[in-house]
Amino acid sequence: MWKIGSKLIHPFNPELGVGVVRKLDGRFLEVYFPDEGRELTLSPQSSGITRLILAAGSSALLLDEDEEVVIAEALGHSYRLEDGREVEDAALWPLLPPDTPLERLATGRLNSVESFRNRVEGLQFSKLREAGGLGSFLGGRIDLFAHQLYTAQQAVAHDPVRWLLADEVGLGKTVEACLILSALLRTGRAERALLVVPDTLAVQWLSELYRKFHQVFVLLDEKRLESVQIDFGEDANPFEIHPFSVISQEQLLANPKLCLSAMMAELDLVVVDEAHRLSNEPIDDVVRPLVSMSTHALLLTATPLQADSEGFFELLSMLHPEDFYSYEEFKISLEQGGTQVPCTSSVRRADVGGLPPRVTLPVDLPAAAEELRNDPRAQWLMDQARIWAKAREKVLVFVRDVETLLALQELLEARVHLRMPVFHEGLDPATRDIEVANFRDSRAPILLCSEAGGEGRNFQFCERMVHYDLPLDPVILEQRIGRLDRIGRKIPVEIVYFRLEGEKLDVAGLYERLDLFSRPAAGLDRALVPVRSTLAGAKRGVFELDIDKLCAEVEEERQRGGKSIVEVFYPDAYHHSMESEVLEQVPEELDSLTQKVCIDAAEELGFTVVDKGGDARFYIEFGSEAIIEALPGVQDGARFLGTFARTEAVRREEMEFFSSGHPLVEGLLLELEDGDRGRAACLEIPCASVDGGGLLVFWKKGAEWEAEVVDVAGKPHPEWVVPLLEALPRARKADLGVEKPSPEWSEGLRSLGETLLGEGDMMAAALFRTTS
Repeated sequence: MWKIGSKLIHPFNPELGVGVVRKLDGRFLEVYFPDEGRELTLSPQSSGITRLILAAGSSALLLDEDEEVVIAEALGHSYRLEDGREVEDAALWPLLPPDTPLERLATGRLNSVESFRNRVEGLQFSKLREAGGLGSFLGGRIDLFAHQLYTAQQAVAHDPVRWLLADEVGLGKTVEACLILSALLRTGRAERALLVVPDTLAVQWLSELYRKFHQVFVLLDEKRLESVQIDFGEDANPFEIHPFSVISQEQLLANPKLCLSAMMAELDLVVVDEAHRLSNEPIDDVVRPLVSMSTHALLLTATPLQADSEGFFELLSMLHPEDFYSYEEFKISLEQGGTQVPCTSSVRRADVGGLPPRVTLPVDLPAAAEELRNDPRAQWLMDQARIWAKAREKVLVFVRDVETLLALQELLEARVHLRMPVFHEGLDPATRDIEVANFRDSRAPILLCSEAGGEGRNFQFCERMVHYDLPLDPVILEQRIGRLDRIGRKIPVEIVYFRLEGEKLDVAGLYERLDLFSRPAAGLDRALVPVRSTLAGAKRGVFELDIDKLCAEVEEERQRGGKSIVEVFYPDAYHHSMESEVLEQVPEELDSLTQKVCIDAAEELGFTVVDKGGDARFYIEFGSEAIIEALPGVQDGARFLGTFARTEAVRREEMEFFSSGHPLVEGLLLELEDGDRGRAACLEIPCASVDGGGLLVFWKKGAEWEAEVVDVAGKPHPEWVVPLLEALPRARKADLGVEKPSPEWSEGLRSLGETLLGEGDMMAAALFRTTS
């Protein structure tokens, strides 16, 4: 079958162009592709390679004479030319016309009905997953919440995207930021991105990006920065070597030169978590220039800002200095309810609705003891720890100072005979993450946590929280509760706190009067300013507060709705009345169509596909039986165990989520769009409402696609499109005599193609006849 000089086109890498066999080595061919200047060793049996045989009427170049000739007939490994000469295949070089689906039909290069159908379904899926603009957000391993999708949609509709995410604690600002980031990366609007986060949250951000959004970022810690210098030289810019990276605010502060390197890398996107920290001047000095120079920027903060309109203004001026240059004008505009540039979101629980209740569980105890081992709170915890351990429950215990926390750890471990993980500012970030993982996966019932765990961390897997002591700031109390009271939680938030007999500073009683345990404090920070200042003074022995008056002011603020600065500033903010309108944009059949397109494509390509049962679970392997040598973004030999069902993926994080953005899904779709499979076919379509036959063509322009039908006389029939597409799943291969077309027939088909009116790229074409 093969000889030196035989020609071929790689069926799954057509971009290589025409290849010529240079050497035969047993079952392998050494093939040279002059268009790419590459030589490959191929196995025809495993790669699906066949010879390129020129059809009658095709043009070719006679190499020795540099003469253009026309083929009259193929004769094995030689050709008879129109002038009667007979020449060897090795003496000719094909002059191929554009490799369109129509030309494939004209020259008899047909694909199977299954691959043609797979290509058409891929077109339908590509359009469907855009979901009216939501498509870039639907690939994450997340439950779909309308307020998060709405916020991300609003943000990416702007160019550049420079947005302040100031939602209430626990409503998913990290998810919103990841949705926006993924959309910018996927649509090519950002090619370099840097996340600047507290060191306590750095590994959590990496995990969220990878496990939930298929995004691979690198943590630029001390070890990674050293490896960049070793591997690439002392002058190497780590932000150019790693264009998608996470760095801690503490790392930037300790090494200001890194800020200069980041600026030189010309970042497209900078994300700053816990942005209220920028009120600290040294941090502001290193982060503000990055935000200013980046094309896109996201600032995240859950700290209430309405009591600090100047701090709010500072964040906005960092994002939009051209619009926010005068604090005095900003204050006047706020007082007058003036609308300015929409660049913020500030969703509250009341805007979302449906969250589980907070359940307060106060515990009355005798007065506190000087020695910890005799303190009634410690005794209560030691007794409860055994019960929780037996019930396999998880409890988050907040302690104000690290010294007390470590002493409690020692007492509890001695009583329960289990190691009690801890989380506090004295641990390095990696150790903190290990402690959290040990807590979640071990039998330990308690994680002892300082205020370091009150920012950004997600502990909603815990059954309850215990406040060993209460913070002297209601904002910090709300941040603590927000570790469990988060969007997606299904069970009530149990909040345990102690009421100690004879306590001089009755913080628990004050917070009870203000109803701060059972009701969120968002929107109340202006009314709570006296509480913060009074409790701060109480540490110095001063406690002057008109509690009755304060309670009345807080309740008045609640009744008024606690309208925030952000809502005044951005009146089009999300409201729960928008939920159905937003979620209706999400196609119900998205997961099932993703599964069908990808499974069909994987099986067509010879991948190992095993249905593991359950909820759309599959094992897929790019193994030795595959008929392609490479798939974009997927390593040869890669194995995946995952699901196409969102609910299953959210429930079982150890499984892959086969969705938009996953490398296997994106690789299969790229192969469908750019490869040769399914471009041309002859079909017999059972369709009683269409009488006749003709040409069915699919066009693609951007994310849009359309089908066009003409009959054998070239007359357009738009009314045939819908019934033919509906019947396409039942189509069979038709013998229309196309496999060995005559020159006259080929020219007739090309002439038929000239009647087509579609725009964009022709993706697939089929000759068809219908049956009843």
